Amino acid sequence: MIRHMVFSRNRYFYGHLLTASDFQAEQNYLRDKQQFRNLHTHGVGIVSGLSVTLQDLGRSLLISPGYAIDGLGREICVPAAIGSALPTACIRLLVSVSYAEIEAELTPTLTPGPLSSDNQAEYARTEEGFEVTLTPLPLNKPAGRPRILLPSQDEANISIPLAVLQRKGKRWIIEPTPRRTPTRSARTKPKKGKNK
Repeated sequence: MIRHMVFSRNRYFYGHLLTASDFQAEQNYLRDKQQFRNLHTHGVGIVSGLSVTLQDLGRSLLISPGYAIDGLGREICVPAAIGSALPTACIRLLVSVSYAEIEAELTPTLTPGPLSSDNQAEYARTEEGFEVTLTPLPLNKPAGRPRILLPSQDEANISIPLAVLQRKGKRWIIEPTPRRTPTRSARTKPKKGKNK
């Protein structure tokens, strides 16, 4: 028999003194399970939305609301359309979105924690969101049409490419880009009329 423990959750009982690490373990358990489920049920990539359109005669872009899953299983939620002006200094851009988080709500502490310095305050919240990145792409010109160079595999696991833009004079145009579609469950519906 082979036994391997993958996840760890709290076991509560009366008289158990709970510390910050217990509450962190509870969050880690739920987050790790969700990320595992996301990767193995939906896969990596855009689940819905997140289309890129050009506005203002090709001088700015608009990303539609949507949802994606990165290579770590984290959810990237874009609840409303977001726009951005486009730079004038480069020829080709990769538009991508990635998960982002920041610490928020600096709160006074009653006593310093075991790993903290003599700080009298700690951040009480972690805010989750997203980051849109416009990355200049180099041109690689083999025989024929210029090839799109995407980020390395490690970077691609973290950010989700949305579009590749190319500058044509004073305007930008959207080039077709390899889209990652999430992999679905291996279960498929049987085709009608094909009984064996």
